[in-house]
Amino acid sequence: MDGMLLQSVEGIGESPFAGSGGEVWESLQAEKEAVSRDLLGEPVFADDREPSMEVDREIECRHREDMEERLRAINDAQDRLMDGGYGLCAECGAHIGGKRLLADPAAALCLVCQQMTEEAAARDLFVRR
Repeated sequence: MDGMLLQSVEGIGESPFAGSGGEVWESLQAEKEAVSRDLLGEPVFADDREPSMEVDREIECRHREDMEERLRAINDAQDRLMDGGYGLCAECGAHIGGKRLLADPAAALCLVCQQMTEEAAARDLFVRR
């Protein structure tokens, strides 16, 4: 396996992408803690308007779903870091680009597979309507 393997949280040799294993782990851990705090916090609205209760609940529910999904992605990335699969596409096995990993350290798919996944989801959404 040619992915990054975290041998210890304290560090690992230089990686061709987003820094050392320890740096990647710390970055993922910091984001995981921030998302967890947000999940435990009270809902906050950007303006002083009071949305209807139904809209309020819908917005909060969607926001929580997004945060929970991000938390799963971060945990999965940490798992891949521990087992040596970090930096490899979960779909095709190709290397995920370094710039992509810098932009999103929890990325599980290469850019091509991510685009195909999004296009398929958009088609499914279109068909359901």
